[in-house]
Amino acid sequence: MNLPARVRQALGEAVHPGKFEQCACALLKSRYPGLSAVEEGHDFGRDADIYFPFDGDTLDARGRLMVTTGDPVANVRNGLRRMQVEGLRVDLVVVACSKPVNGRTRRALDKLCSDRDLPPPHIYGQEWFVPELVQDAAWRRSLLDIEGRLGALLDEPLTPPLVASPPSLVGRADETQALASAVDASQDVVLVGVPGVGKTRLTGQLGTRAVYLQPSALDHLYDDLLLTKPHAVVVDDAHAHADSVSALRHARRQTGLSFSVVTTTWPDRLERVQEWLPGAMVIEVGLLERHQMNELVESAGVTGYRSRTAVLNQADGRPGWALALCESLAGGEGQDVFSGKAHVAQVERYLREATASRTVLDALACVAALGGASPDTLYALASVVGVAPAELSGMAEDLAHNGLVECRAGVWHLQPALCPALVARWFFTAPVRRPWATLVTAFPDHGLDLAAAVMVAAAAAPSSRQAREEAERWVRALPVASIWDTGTFAVVAKYANLDVSAAEFATNAALSVLAALHEPERAVGVKAGFLGDAAVNQLVQSARQFLLPEAIAGLLAMAVGDNPRRHSTPLHPLRVLSDLAGVIDPDFGTSLEIRTRILRTVLAWIRDHCSSDEQWCVAGEALAGIFSVEVSGNWSEPGTHDTYTFARGIDAADNLAGLIGLWEQVVPLLTSDEGFENRAPCPPRALIALLEMALGWVRLGLGVSSQEAVSAEQTRYGAEGGRRILDTLYPLLQRSAGTALRAHRGLASIHDRAREAGYELPVFDVDPDLQSFCEWGNADFISDVETATEQVHSRTMALAGKLVALGPDAGVARFHKLAEQASLVGEDAGHLTAVRTGELMTDPEAWYRAASALECRMLQGVALTQWLTLTPDAIPPSMLQAALEDTRSRPAAISAVLARSVVDRAGETVIASLRAEDVPWLDRLFCREADDVMHRLLVHDDPAVAASAAVSFAVGTAHGLALPETWRAAWRSALEGMLIDRLTSHNRWRAGYVLAYVAEHDADTFERWFDRRLQDMSAQGWYSSPLPHGSEDLLALLPRPHRLRLALQCIGMPRIGPSALVPLINSDAELAKELLDEHAVDPGRLVTCLEEQRNTALEEIGPLLLERGVSAQQIAAAAASYSSWSGDRSRIHLELIDYFTALADRVPALRTVAAAGCSQQQALLREAEERERDTRVRGW
Repeated sequence: MNLPARVRQALGEAVHPGKFEQCACALLKSRYPGLSAVEEGHDFGRDADIYFPFDGDTLDARGRLMVTTGDPVANVRNGLRRMQVEGLRVDLVVVACSKPVNGRTRRALDKLCSDRDLPPPHIYGQEWFVPELVQDAAWRRSLLDIEGRLGALLDEPLTPPLVASPPSLVGRADETQALASAVDASQDVVLVGVPGVGKTRLTGQLGTRAVYLQPSALDHLYDDLLLTKPHAVVVDDAHAHADSVSALRHARRQTGLSFSVVTTTWPDRLERVQEWLPGAMVIEVGLLERHQMNELVESAGVTGYRSRTAVLNQADGRPGWALALCESLAGGEGQDVFSGKAHVAQVERYLREATASRTVLDALACVAALGGASPDTLYALASVVGVAPAELSGMAEDLAHNGLVECRAGVWHLQPALCPALVARWFFTAPVRRPWATLVTAFPDHGLDLAAAVMVAAAAAPSSRQAREEAERWVRALPVASIWDTGTFAVVAKYANLDVSAAEFATNAALSVLAALHEPERAVGVKAGFLGDAAVNQLVQSARQFLLPEAIAGLLAMAVGDNPRRHSTPLHPLRVLSDLAGVIDPDFGTSLEIRTRILRTVLAWIRDHCSSDEQWCVAGEALAGIFSVEVSGNWSEPGTHDTYTFARGIDAADNLAGLIGLWEQVVPLLTSDEGFENRAPCPPRALIALLEMALGWVRLGLGVSSQEAVSAEQTRYGAEGGRRILDTLYPLLQRSAGTALRAHRGLASIHDRAREAGYELPVFDVDPDLQSFCEWGNADFISDVETATEQVHSRTMALAGKLVALGPDAGVARFHKLAEQASLVGEDAGHLTAVRTGELMTDPEAWYRAASALECRMLQGVALTQWLTLTPDAIPPSMLQAALEDTRSRPAAISAVLARSVVDRAGETVIASLRAEDVPWLDRLFCREADDVMHRLLVHDDPAVAASAAVSFAVGTAHGLALPETWRAAWRSALEGMLIDRLTSHNRWRAGYVLAYVAEHDADTFERWFDRRLQDMSAQGWYSSPLPHGSEDLLALLPRPHRLRLALQCIGMPRIGPSALVPLINSDAELAKELLDEHAVDPGRLVTCLEEQRNTALEEIGPLLLERGVSAQQIAAAAASYSSWSGDRSRIHLELIDYFTALADRVPALRTVAAAGCSQQQALLREAEERERDTRVRGW
């Protein structure tokens, strides 16, 4: 058994307490120069006093050392209690213990100190005493009676690893192979990498072929080398042991052995070690990629989503640090890991090894608090921390080499996961290392950054009163929320993470901002857009994090009248609440408690606020989300930045049972016939979401759920819940013909399955007129399409006859009622019924007036059409003008008047009123013959109307109207005024074909059109392609004279997007020469015609520009540019390198361009690979 193992074994057995106390005081004297042992019998609970335990001017501070060979927690508890009784001051607790100290013990000792407002204790357990006693022979003999000497060469490092039993090596196959090959060849090696990356762990892969040098035992180096004859000798952290490296090289020469010297070091010390070990192979041990780190963390037994995320974010590609954090989690120190406290301890350990100066950590804490430091900030910070600006910049650069800080956009940033805990420990944990006021005073322009740092520090250290008090002080000093900016709201959002009371403050502020936005007299100074979004985000945050009733109620109020599509609006208030109620958490699954707490707030909101149909609809949808049987969740995988998990299923059976019980709380509010106080009874439209929710329960109970793996218990509860909910909803649904028909349809699809299962479904009475009104929605096209179509037409005609028989007023009222009920069914129906009713009208004027009074647009349009058909001159102009001025009736009036192909008085009125906004309503007119109406549209004063008519003709495409030759001049004029962005999407597509035809067959017209667009752009100050998307190449179809004239206008014009010179010049070298020679165009301005042109254009124009003095670098850069790509950016650069390599052989005149292109792309490739590697390491 080697010496360290013997010492460890002896410490684990019985150790004399008095001797161990003397030993601990002696060994710790080097760490605490002010340590003074206390005479036994007068210790009053402590074994030594420590004077000046902290750096600085705290002369009266006292540390107290407590030494034990037993339970350190009991020893510290009793000691602190005795010192309190004796009135002894305690500023720092130092614990020495002969037994191993695990994570649980450390956490208990931390709590003993934090409960007394003391800083975290300094703990020295068996893992610290073993190497100390191995090297101190006198105390080893006195305490443990162990003889022997410490050899110069050890089988394993004397300093214990961060992890006692590390798992298998991950992601180091290349480095391991390179190291083994170098040792086989007796070549010296320098392993270089940032701290915690696993350099020492990598040397362990050499097995018995390697031994580890102990710098403190070099006197025996020659004897040990001749005795062991190793293949390799490892010098760990060689930058701190120059004498050891020199002694090894000298011993190798003297003994004639051929072992390899393997050293490990940090990136910023590499040059120094290379000087000591010339000719050594340098093996870079880089950060592990995130998926490899994830594999390592999972192999260490950490599989939880949040735990893996915390470890991966903090370790940042360093496997050593990751395994230490995993061990902390396994030891019960989860709070320390999640808060970042354990991570700070690792970094502090590294910094103590890297420098004896506390200024480095002070500077890091200040940079973390400031949210980053620009060169100007570093200059100002130098005087705060008391060093020269150049020295502080050097510190930043050294730490950047070792991966703790990085420079982004000229600003130094600390590793994000390190900032909260470091700020909390440095500024807000007793003893305070630096007063917070010094930073606030020194950097008054960084108020929001400093405030944000306070908030995250308070979150990282919930037990720190100082951090919370500073956070509260900042919040209390804020003005009224309506004049906040988004930066202030961002800090308040961080404050809201602290606890429920903080979230309540932020939520109330958000509600006041949103209220001000809806009250113009209060909205002075409120930036409605961004500030409103910030307020909404705060409500969402408070609802998700704390299920805060005020936030949930605020979201419900916001949802009233807000009806975008839910699936495409993830932050819609009702989508947020629905997702929250049925969320699948990656660690904890689903929760009935969340649904219960949301339900409590929703029910209270219904009682207090549901006084309108819109509010009831919001409440109904919210209830449907709470009681849905389906659950879902999505989250990004911690180990890979581009992998997401989408989970969907049925809630657990226990939760389903709980939901059935919760439904009883809803029943009284839904079934009361009369409202209470300000509450109205539940309207039919609010039942739609509840009906769909109930059908989900029924489908689950019948085993026809869309989800796959459903248990028998889930099915049983689905059947029970579906029956109970439908029993509640049935009388409410039956009151409205629309909801009754909707329920009837929903149940019809599962009727056969229910009959087979013996599951009794309710039967709804449906209105036959409503079924006819819904037209195609009730047709059965599966068996016989022709019969179904005939039935639809016959039922519609019968219904139209009924409506006409009622007379105009009653008929319109009935139609309007049926349309309302059809909307409840989910049908946009009634069009065919309206047409058939219009055909039967004998008094269309009366029908028109009745439809206008009830704002029944469908009947209004057909009545107007019938009126124009029977008595076109009888329509009062004032009535038509009123219809055109009303945006709701305008489309119907336009369609009805212009559909007749007659330009009479009514037609003149409508055509004269047309504007660009009416273009969508004209598309349906462009499928008939070229009549007077089409001609009037073609010559219309509004360019958008005329252009829409122009592109409807069959020019350039086989589809459309035949263009009369006598109209061609008017057609050209309309086309020349065409603005693509004023057309409908369908007409833009047609415009592409029309312009392609014109460019090839009528170049003058195309040139005039393009010239007019250029004149428009001259006024706006920049060029952007006026052509339909994907049609830019049409310019290349023009003859050379046309392209020359247009090119002269485009040269030098500022632009957004591709240059028009690319298609105009294309590969036409003659045109390029003419521009250069006859028009004195600067050759440099023609480079833009080669953008993205890795084709004949480059091969033809490139040599000409080279001859005229354009640099090869400019030409190469233009040709290599790209506007879009897919996949990794590095792949693009590799493809471009291949292109330029082939170009040199294919076109000798462009060899300089090819060389420049290869050089540029290789530099860009290196940058891209570094960025992609960084993304794979960090996950973002």
